Amino acid sequence: MEREEDKLLDHEYDGIQELDNDLPPWWLNLFYITIVFAFAYTLYYHVFDAGSLQIDEYRQELNPNYEKPAKSTMLIPGYTSPYFTKAAEETPKSMLASTLIAAPPKKTIAQPSVEPEVQPLTPLTDDASLERGSQIYVTNCVACHGVNGEGTIGPNMTDDYWINGKGDLASIVEVITEGRIAKGMIPWKSTLTEQQIMEVGSYLLTLQGTNPANAKAPEGTKVGTE
Repeated sequence: MEREEDKLLDHEYDGIQELDNDLPPWWLNLFYITIVFAFAYTLYYHVFDAGSLQIDEYRQELNPNYEKPAKSTMLIPGYTSPYFTKAAEETPKSMLASTLIAAPPKKTIAQPSVEPEVQPLTPLTDDASLERGSQIYVTNCVACHGVNGEGTIGPNMTDDYWINGKGDLASIVEVITEGRIAKGMIPWKSTLTEQQIMEVGSYLLTLQGTNPANAKAPEGTKVGTE
């Protein structure tokens, strides 16, 4: 076995000498494993584009209709991997904006851009329906509109100002059903039933005029309430 004196390096600092010991095998093996993992990860996610990145999963959560854009998978002209192009880097803000605004277009016949015609609806007023509507609101809407409808990311639901529609039940149901992707609100028609949308819409009407604490400033146009 090699003596400790034979392992000493020639230099010393303030009387402290250094031994020339090999790294432990377990440390070296772990280091080699990380290199192999990084290489495989880069190929899987960034070269062959076989897996979904976190931003794609996040976009799918925001917009159920989001489809991951098709990319060329080999190093040929048109390949868009940031590792092989000089394209400008996307920021989290720009990626979110592209998710909310540039949703994949569906093949439909072009129609004139008009506001959808909304038929009048009668609000549900029974306690059972309003209680179910309250539970739906707490489960799905609080994050954007606040516990009491005061508004956080989304608009205040308790005042007379509305960005979409006239503040009546029909307008509220239409917005919940179809969403407003450009404003960050997804369509809920694939998540909630028509009855559930009626219940939560009717519950929202009960919040109007309640003046909760920390209410968000008015947005949109002032309209008359029913």
